[in-house]
Amino acid sequence: MSSGTLHIKDSRTNLQYEIPIWKNAVSALDFKRIKAPGTGTNRADQVAAGLRVHDPGLQNTTVVKTAISFSDHERGLLLFRGYSLEELWDSDFEDMVHLLVWGSYPTSLQKENLRRQLAELMLAVPESVHQAIRALPSTTSSLPLITIGLSAYLASAQGIIPTSTTASSYLGNPDATDGAILRTIAAYAVVLGVVASHRNGIKFSPPSLDSNYCENLFTMAGLVHPDTRRPDPVKLSCFRRFTVLNADHGMALAVFSALVTASSLSDPISCLIASTGAAWGSLHFGATEAAQQALREIRSPENIPGFIDEVKKGRKKLFGYGHRSYKGADPRVRHIQSILHDLDPLPNDLLKLAEAIEQAASNDEYFRSRSLYPNADFYGNFVFTGIGFELDILPGAMLAQRIIGIMAHWREYMLTRGKLFRPSHIYTGDAGEETTPLLASTQKPYSVFSPTAKRLIILTATLASSFSPLSANIYYPALNALAKDLNVSSSQINLTITTYMICQGLAPTFLGSFADRAGRRPAYILCFLVYIAGNIALALQHNYVALLVLRAVQSSGSSGTVALASAVAADIITSAERGVYMGITSLGNILAPSLGPILGGILSEYLGWPAIFCDGTPNPSTAKKLALPNPLASLRLLFHLPTGLILLSNGIVFASYYAVMAGIPSQFKQIYGLTDLGIGFTFIPVGLGSLISATFNGAIVDWNYRRILATTGTTHVARPKSPRPQPNGHATTIPETEEDFPIERARLQIGGPMTIASASIVLIYGVCIDSHPPLPVALALTFVVSFCLTAAYNVMNVLLVDLYYTTPATAMAANNLVRCFLGAASTAAVHPMIVRWGNRITYAFTIMNLSMHLLSTFLWFLLRWPFVACQSELLPHDLPILHMRYPHSQWISPGNTLRMSDTHPLPELSSAGLNKNQTYLLLFVDLDVLYGSTSTVVLHWYQPNMVIRRPQTPPPPPPPRVSRRESEPPDGVLVNLTSGGAEYIAPQPPRNTHHRYVYLLFHQGADYAFPDCFGYIFPRTPQARAGFDVRQFVEVAGLDAPLAGNYFFVENDEPRTGTGTVTTTTTTTTTTSTSLLNPTTTWLRSAPCETATTTTTTTGMPRHTGLVNSVACERQGIWQIVM
Repeated sequence: MSSGTLHIKDSRTNLQYEIPIWKNAVSALDFKRIKAPGTGTNRADQVAAGLRVHDPGLQNTTVVKTAISFSDHERGLLLFRGYSLEELWDSDFEDMVHLLVWGSYPTSLQKENLRRQLAELMLAVPESVHQAIRALPSTTSSLPLITIGLSAYLASAQGIIPTSTTASSYLGNPDATDGAILRTIAAYAVVLGVVASHRNGIKFSPPSLDSNYCENLFTMAGLVHPDTRRPDPVKLSCFRRFTVLNADHGMALAVFSALVTASSLSDPISCLIASTGAAWGSLHFGATEAAQQALREIRSPENIPGFIDEVKKGRKKLFGYGHRSYKGADPRVRHIQSILHDLDPLPNDLLKLAEAIEQAASNDEYFRSRSLYPNADFYGNFVFTGIGFELDILPGAMLAQRIIGIMAHWREYMLTRGKLFRPSHIYTGDAGEETTPLLASTQKPYSVFSPTAKRLIILTATLASSFSPLSANIYYPALNALAKDLNVSSSQINLTITTYMICQGLAPTFLGSFADRAGRRPAYILCFLVYIAGNIALALQHNYVALLVLRAVQSSGSSGTVALASAVAADIITSAERGVYMGITSLGNILAPSLGPILGGILSEYLGWPAIFCDGTPNPSTAKKLALPNPLASLRLLFHLPTGLILLSNGIVFASYYAVMAGIPSQFKQIYGLTDLGIGFTFIPVGLGSLISATFNGAIVDWNYRRILATTGTTHVARPKSPRPQPNGHATTIPETEEDFPIERARLQIGGPMTIASASIVLIYGVCIDSHPPLPVALALTFVVSFCLTAAYNVMNVLLVDLYYTTPATAMAANNLVRCFLGAASTAAVHPMIVRWGNRITYAFTIMNLSMHLLSTFLWFLLRWPFVACQSELLPHDLPILHMRYPHSQWISPGNTLRMSDTHPLPELSSAGLNKNQTYLLLFVDLDVLYGSTSTVVLHWYQPNMVIRRPQTPPPPPPPRVSRRESEPPDGVLVNLTSGGAEYIAPQPPRNTHHRYVYLLFHQGADYAFPDCFGYIFPRTPQARAGFDVRQFVEVAGLDAPLAGNYFFVENDEPRTGTGTVTTTTTTTTTTSTSLLNPTTTWLRSAPCETATTTTTTTGMPRHTGLVNSVACERQGIWQIVM
């Protein structure tokens, strides 16, 4: 039985596997399914990648499926294409070639055509092959001579090497392979003949068109009778019969070496050269030579016992004895002994010595117990030396026979499209942390925080974000009690929810901008101070108007924490893992609406409604220097069309959620007669749905991100293509490239279906709840509604952070504004609509029909609308533009993308908007350099002493971005009239990335002195320029705020080779601009300037640096410092 199933149980995991058995073999790839957790294991063991099969020397491994030959090791049987040795014993070389290569025994006509073709091809071997061999001394070993001859033929054969014609010229092409095989067989015979005649010092005799392969080989090698000049018929017969034995022997090393080479689609000559090197070893064909040399060392039968003892002790090796494939006698030995009997009837001392060794070994228990018997090499060497071959050339003579099998396997491999050989290995060296980025097998997401630190930070932010929804939802179970106690209607009480949500949307527009400018900690402090004050006042008031006002105060304090949680996540989490971590971030916003009503129901039931405002908050931390926020920054996002659509879609999802949640207290009390406590407990399914959704959907979002990353072949995330909004309101289109990662598609492929599912389930909820279903059914519906709406809402949040991860608080503030206003509208309208029209009309036909149509339209549009990542403004909104261009570019607007080749010369800097009587200082930096997992800044140019001069040829005016005063001179250019400065280095970002390059122009005062602590920047090397601190330099140098600035992206096109010298017409001195061509890593420094401040922020730099944000855009892949 050769087929079946292998049952395996992995003790590491206790999992069981079934692996099919076919032809008594199992597929090694099936074992890759057997995986175990990699935690705590040596990472070099690659446990998570699946089980590997270790087989040194391929002792029990099959590598191909072949129909060429078969060795029955148990019965000692050899088959060639189904024919036995006995059936083929009288076959010629041409018969064996036709049988093994083309699979059929030839007819007389086919055999004659093949014989003539080989003879013609032998005559066509160029003279350069003869010259190459004879160029070396005749004493040279046969191996290098044969290798040189084959290489010379390969060099002279036009079109035989695939890479010189078509890379896959032989693959699946029988015509090409057949022609190449015949040329190779003929060429090898000529090479072997030339080598033999050259080593023996005889004249080379050319082949004859009337002779067969063996006759021509003997003639060329000089193995002829001196009188007749013809080969000896007996020796020819012996060589022919040995050819039948030796034509193929399965996956022997010579054939396997050829196949390994052939797997790269190499030509047959190259494969034969590989086989030649493998065959010459003493463990393969070289064993014939080694065996005879060992016999000569023994010299006489008296020395055999001592030699056998040395072999058993492992001190010597008995070549030609034992075979890996045969556990019994080698079936070829009997036929070789018959050939020897016919070859030379005269006594042969070495042959008698060999027979005596066999006799001694066969009676020795050491050899019998190990099934060690003579193999073909033990007696085969006597056949070749008896024919007349020198001992040194025996492997080459055997290869002249084995070439049949080599070519047959090469043809079979090419026509069956075999796989490239690429085995793995077990690494036993040190598996510590990589010391260079290039050694990393998988690049970890960039973060300065450890995984544990990230989780703690995210959980802390999540806890802080829970206070806003907790305060909103703890209120719901007390609505009925509040309305009764304050003598107001349910609609009036719902207005307090509306007020809360309006402020929940407005307040973050201030706090979001404040957090992006001043940092997260001051924003958190302000939020909690306002929130605590509002809670205390709410607990003490007993007036409806006060309740309305103080709920707005409470909302203003707590609502900012939701946007801040997303901002914290964006600060420390990359887009590759953002789905899961944003899901964790949303837990506070998700669980609080469920826990709030439960807690509120308990407090209202037993302590009264004032107790719901005494939930408490954590103490704030120490604040730092505040910065003036810009609440309009969030509002501007509403008018950026793609972003506005995302915000509106998210707002509709949120409004639908609150429309359902706000209706639950009155509906469930009316339908099921629940108390405040009971109503609180009805929110448990809502919380469970949200919790499960956040966990499950986050993992799905990250999986889809990795899937698209793999299908696009991208190793990093470049900025998605988009019209990028600029500070002046204009948009600069960034060219689309194949490497641009479609982040919007990665997110909306999950968010789109979840949004449509959300609309459908709320539609079902509205229809069912009016029919007063059993309470478990109603609770199950709220679970599904919460699951779907939470999933859709979270995906949209992740997409917003993806697009605005450098100013996430501002983006999430805009999100809060839209969702809270729509949520407020829905909560204000839902109760009157239910009273007037009922649940069915309210949910099914009014809210959800509108939502479904709007969301379907928006998502369809969003999937086709290009987006942009890193949407934050890099330069302050009020900073004038430094008008500039490169010789081969147009005038540069902030955010333009330039080709790297265009940035090699020095730029032209316009004087538009500048004072001609002042002196200026220029800095040019790259913000997006990563070294390992550390972000750094590289200085590309420092140039002081720049003044305005009129060029000989006035440049065209730059774009009219700055209104100039009448007293300003006509456009000139900035030039450097003195030496000094750190020489210009052209941008050279890695391929498929868009680094941000920033120019900042400062006023240089008369008392300006270069700070000595920055003296390291002048060498034009990465070691000198990396780690440049713009903020520190500005402070230590005593510079004021920049007068103008500009920035652009650089896309690596084709890297230039060599060094170029560029002279600009805008300076009085010649400046050399040479790009650094080689990526170079460096250490990162901090300049030892005592007067410099060490205060840093998480999101930006002080105003005088001119940079709103210096956080590098996220990239993935392997990084080095590249300028």
